[in-house]
Amino acid sequence: MKKCASFILYSALFLLFACTGNKRESAPELPTTKEVEIKADTINIHEEYSFAYDKENAPKLTIDITLPHFDLGNEEANANLDSTLVWGLFFYGTPTLQDACNYYVAAQKEIFDDLRNEYHNLKEGEVPPGMMSCYCDVKGRTVTGYKGYVSYIMTREEYYGGAHPSTVSTIACFDPATGAEITLKDIFKEGYEETLVTRLTDKLLKDNNVSTIEELCERGYSLDVDFYITNNFILGKDSITFLYNRYEIAPYALGDISIALDYETLKDIMK
Repeated sequence: MKKCASFILYSALFLLFACTGNKRESAPELPTTKEVEIKADTINIHEEYSFAYDKENAPKLTIDITLPHFDLGNEEANANLDSTLVWGLFFYGTPTLQDACNYYVAAQKEIFDDLRNEYHNLKEGEVPPGMMSCYCDVKGRTVTGYKGYVSYIMTREEYYGGAHPSTVSTIACFDPATGAEITLKDIFKEGYEETLVTRLTDKLLKDNNVSTIEELCERGYSLDVDFYITNNFILGKDSITFLYNRYEIAPYALGDISIALDYETLKDIMK
């Protein structure tokens, strides 16, 4: 019954359904170094879904979503922000973050329904049906830093069978004044890539107390191909942190890999 979680995350074959149990709760205003008032609430979704209501201890899918949602003060900025977050976090084409959450819920239900035949084909003595229960836990947090830009970090933990859940974080950075996406090209000068790769590599070596890529590979890192710059980055107040999810450049056992570079060491390639 093992499922590929990455497939689940990027599947775009499902229809958009309205989902029940959604509510918004008030939350503190998001602090920012810009003179922009940002009002925040929270998108909360909790659903329990089963395809076998008539059976005791039947497997179920539990979905929990808790994501900050912002009001930037005008319709254009809010529309820009929704577009930034929907594409940057979910890779969907829905109009709003709430719609993206609804789409995600519907997609997970479709995936869970694919287990129906496997459940009904279980023979006595095999894996208890209750052990086939799955879950999806989606949480968001924000960091306000460089030039007042906001980094929105969404982490999805999903379990559809197997030895362990899949945990993936996606990050979208935006300007709270406009809601527009902030990319590395907005931060760095043209032609920054080669220098940035070198500094990321040097910092990764330093963080692991080794001097060569070969030594990193001996520890399990998969850096036998060209090292790349991830689009998952957090713009902090003093440094920019690049986040590589599990399996991207290292095995699951090593967890997420974070490489932080302070702005002082990058000033020669920054705008």
